Amino acid sequence: MKEYENYIFDLYGTLADIHTNEGKASLWKNMACIFSLLGAPYTPRSLRIQYKKLGAEELAKTGGEMRKKFGTGELAEEEVEILLENVFAGLLLDQGVLAAPERISELGIVFRSLSMGYIRTFEGVRELLARLKKAGKRVYLLSNAQRMFTEPEMRMLGIYDFFDGIFYSSDVGVKKPSYFFFDALFQRYDLKKEESVMIGNEYRADILGAENYGIDSMYIFTAQSGEQPAQLPLNCRRLQKISDVF
Repeated sequence: MKEYENYIFDLYGTLADIHTNEGKASLWKNMACIFSLLGAPYTPRSLRIQYKKLGAEELAKTGGEMRKKFGTGELAEEEVEILLENVFAGLLLDQGVLAAPERISELGIVFRSLSMGYIRTFEGVRELLARLKKAGKRVYLLSNAQRMFTEPEMRMLGIYDFFDGIFYSSDVGVKKPSYFFFDALFQRYDLKKEESVMIGNEYRADILGAENYGIDSMYIFTAQSGEQPAQLPLNCRRLQKISDVF
């Protein structure tokens, strides 16, 4: 079994077992109440409609900015990541309420908490990360995620401090499988491709993204993975459990 110097992990569905549901009526009912208490009156229906509208506008805006930044006209919508704080700030501004960044982050955490059924690490995750660190390996996170609630979740799960570097897609403006998201991590930490491996549960985002970037990968199938691929790239190893990484 090949060992690497740099182990790059996906988070949700790979290290963390999570279930969320943004479609449930209670979420929008409670959030509408919270926004109204802050001086931004919404009904559950109007809040949900405006949330989707502002999200789509933010996606189009960010997509244009990222294509300009990276000098490419070929950036698929699925590779663009918005900053969700801008959506929550926009929901308040539409009702004439200007909120401090701290309040916006708190709204995001509440929204996430109300949408969540559960979150927990998969069995053996903390032990695996500890073994990698003890062996002198470098551990990184490359996650399609929003910093405002993902960082608190990682701290709550007790895994945040294991990582030598953490990249959330919300900070970069692009997400896996984008070449540019992988490259941002590698450039920031001066990583070598031949010394690095991507570990994830999503075939398109993690495995094909890694293949396109030119690095090895490890694939683990979990409940969050969607349809399991019939065949993996030659430089991808299938895992039966997360502890098989190292």
